[in-house]
Order: sequence, then structure tokens, then C-alpha cells
Amino acid sequence: MKASRGRISQYKILRADEQLRKHLVKTELLSKQSLLTMLGVNESIVIKPVYGSEAICIFQKNNLYHIQTNDLVSTVQGKEALFIAIQNGMTQQYYIIQKSPSTNKLFRQFVTMHRNTPLSEWYVASKTKQAHSIFNPLLARIYFKRIQQVVTRTAKRLGKSFSGCHTIVLDIAFDWRGNIWIFDTVLHFPNSKWSQYHVLNRKRKIRKYLPNTDLLTQETFHQYLQHYKAIILKPCIGQNGKGVIQISQKSDLTYEIHVGIKKVVKPSLDEAFHFIKKTYLFKSDYIVQQKITLATINNCPIDVRVVTQKVSAAWKVTGKIVKVAGEQFIITNAAQKLLTLDQAIQDAKIPQIHAKNLDARLNKISLLASELLEENNGELSIIGFDIGMTKRGTLWIIEGNMVPDVKMFNKLEDKTMYKTIVDVRNAKKK
Repeated sequence: MKASRGRISQYKILRADEQLRKHLVKTELLSKQSLLTMLGVNESIVIKPVYGSEAICIFQKNNLYHIQTNDLVSTVQGKEALFIAIQNGMTQQYYIIQKSPSTNKLFRQFVTMHRNTPLSEWYVASKTKQAHSIFNPLLARIYFKRIQQVVTRTAKRLGKSFSGCHTIVLDIAFDWRGNIWIFDTVLHFPNSKWSQYHVLNRKRKIRKYLPNTDLLTQETFHQYLQHYKAIILKPCIGQNGKGVIQISQKSDLTYEIHVGIKKVVKPSLDEAFHFIKKTYLFKSDYIVQQKITLATINNCPIDVRVVTQKVSAAWKVTGKIVKVAGEQFIITNAAQKLLTLDQAIQDAKIPQIHAKNLDARLNKISLLASELLEENNGELSIIGFDIGMTKRGTLWIIEGNMVPDVKMFNKLEDKTMYKTIVDVRNAKKK
């Protein structure tokens, strides 16, 4: 399934469109012959897996080949040695090869296209800088209509072949003369946090409950940290908190990277980003979010898991439980304790004035979000929302889980919610 969604498959779909063909960067499956041919006419190339975020950059200098992977550079002499070195570094079966962009001549950005349903029109949902350049905003405004035409046509083409995909990220480049190139297209299906963000963000009633979010690039990493002082990075695809990273700026302008219970301190923004890039970003595409200061119990953050299920023709809230993060953990997936909402409000010492109507507000937010996610993905029958709350009773949708773990409800002394969730789920199977 993944192979059919991969880069070479998408490239062939787009290449069949005569109007898009001129905007595509030449792409081939990696082989010894394609490597030799590409190096014969280009000083630098990039190799990517058919599916995934890994990238290998190769450039020629002083009759040597330099191989760069995750900020690590090795050098070999001769094309035969180069091909062997590339094979040794491969983690997947199939790779593609492309001409590497000349960054001093091209201006790069990610353009996210989104559609609300399979029958809706595609629109530009966001534009994300890849690296800092004072020229990007000016050029993007000048050529916006042309860029919009290209990315919209691209999304329509891919959307026809991948009907379950409603969010597509295009890695595009443009120059002073208005030339536009597509270097990559990445499909984000409903299980992607980036796709889910755009589904929920389109409704004003739910938008105010979403943390500010963007694709993670070196530019957005700098912007978010400088503005918020503490940020959260999450893999677009992932569950159980795996790969979630917190970065916070300290008073001495050092930067603390916190994953699980481990902490690493770096002396600058650039060093912090390069450490994260080398350690985590080659595995998955990431989003960046403002960090929300959650209510705590004994200095451990808490959030609320709200389970909604489709009962007959309507969504219903069937369970609500509060998770308390383990000591020194930044997220509640490693929960040390599970509480009812009333008990958590009491233990977190949330003032009554802020706790008023909290239960009703959680229901309202979760049900509205469920309707939006179902509109985007009609196969849903159960969703587990993680909703953060602050000491002042402000609510934030952290994410929605399409395959939520409901066993935690069985750990409560009162099994009523667990029984309700299981009964509704079993009734769906009949």
C-alpha cells in the first residue's frame, strides 16, 4: 500500500499531465546506471526513499564525492565506491534520485493543499518557509497566482488517484524569473496530525481551541521558539507519544531538549535544531506547536481523554478520564495515575470559577470536532480526544486518536464508562 503512494508513483501521475510536466524535477528510481547518468550532468544530487523523510545529499568537489546524511558527511573517491557507500547506508528497498536544488538561486517553501471532503475543492491551507530569506515573501506575492495554479492542479491530479487523502504538502521552488519547480509531494492521510489540524482549523468555533501549529522547518523552529520560548515537536504520524519533543529557552539563552525523562542542553538555536534534525527528523515529517502550560497535580501535567462514539446517527460522549503524566515526563501517555474529571479538578486545585461548566464545554468541543473529522473521514465510529486544560479552565485540543486505547477506563473504580464504551463498540460490530 505504501509503495503505491510513494514518490515515484506520484511523479508518474503528475508527469502524465502535460501542463505539470514542465514544473517537475526529473526523478528516477535509483540504480547504478541512473546514479552514473545523473552525476554525469549534475554536480549535486539528492537521494530519497520512495516512502519516508530520509534524504542523502551527494556533491562533487576536488574529484571526490561527499555524502551528507543527517548532518554527517563522509567522502569517497570514484563512482564505484560511491554506489557501494550509498547501498550500505540504505534502510529501505527502493530509492529515487533527483538533481539537488541550487539554494543560492531558488527560493523554497512548503505549500499545503487541503480539501474538506473528497468532493470539495482544493485550497491553499498554509505556506511554510523552509529557511530564512527576505526575498521569499516578496517573490511569493509576485508569483502567487501562478504558484496557486500549479499547486492546485497538482493537488487535483493526486487527489483523483488517492481519494482518501485530503491534505498534500508540496515542496516547491521558484526563482526571480517566475519559474516554478515541484521537488516533492507528500500525502497526508486522515491519521496525520497535520491533516487533522487543517480539518479542525477551518471552523472558527473550534479553531480557538487549537494550539498554533505549522510544519517543522528550520525557519518555523526559530520563529516559534523566539515567540513562545517553549515549543512541542510531534511526528505527523505516530501514537502513544513516541517521538514527541519539548524545547524550551532558558534564561541564559541556552536551549533544553526534553524527550521522555531525558534532557539535553544546547548553547544556540542552530545547534538545538541540528541535534533534533540528526536525531529525529530523518524518521518522520514533524509539526511544531506552541507549548501549552497545562494544569498540574504535584507538578505533573494533566490532560483529559474524551471518548466520542457514533450512536445511531449522532456522536455521543461515552467516556471522560484524566491522565496524570509520570514524574519528569512532558506528556501524559506515560500516565502515573488515572482520575475522574471531578477528582482531577479538586487535586489540581482549579478554582471553582474556572471549573464551572468544564464538563459541558469538554462535551461541546469534542462533539463538534468529531463531526468535522467524520466529514473528512466517513469511516469513523470512535475517537479519543486528548484535551489539555489550564489552571484557568482554558481548553486546548491536543489531538484526536482514531484508534483510541479504552482499556484505561477499566482501571477506574467505577466501570460504568468502560462498559458503555465497550457496549457501543460491540453493537457496531453486529
